[in-house]
Amino acid sequence: MPDIISVIIALVLVIVAAVHDLREFRIPNRLIVAGIVVGVSVIVIRAFTGEYIGNYILGTLAGLAGMTFLYIIRAVGAGDVKLLAVIGMLTGLEFVLQLMVVSLITGLFTGIVELFLKKTREVSMGSNGIKAHGFHYAVGVLTGYVVVLVYRCVVVL
Repeated sequence: MPDIISVIIALVLVIVAAVHDLREFRIPNRLIVAGIVVGVSVIVIRAFTGEYIGNYILGTLAGLAGMTFLYIIRAVGAGDVKLLAVIGMLTGLEFVLQLMVVSLITGLFTGIVELFLKKTREVSMGSNGIKAHGFHYAVGVLTGYVVVLVYRCVVVL
């Protein structure tokens, strides 16, 4: 289980990402870089204290790999992929896997709400000229993060 400091850092990161996504339809790279710097620092500290760090490295890779598929089919943006990788780096494999599953569901619901509220925008789906409505997936990630966190605090502990 990740420590409370890493969970709070990841939560703050997701909140800031969701706010940026709502305002600008993107997650800034400077936020991702800050998350990577903090995440790597936490992993180094864990390694020096003798804690097993493989869980956090696998969490990073799982977040990256799982979301890359969604990026390839244009379901999410590159910022969302990087965000989940950083969350995996901070929280570990089990947490990020749970988050990916739950955020698909919460992302669906937030996308539907945004569609009804007209908060989406048209985005190009590649070179074939197809247009679709893009939405703020980081909001779904934030909602999913809270759901997973509450679940793990109430049910698992």
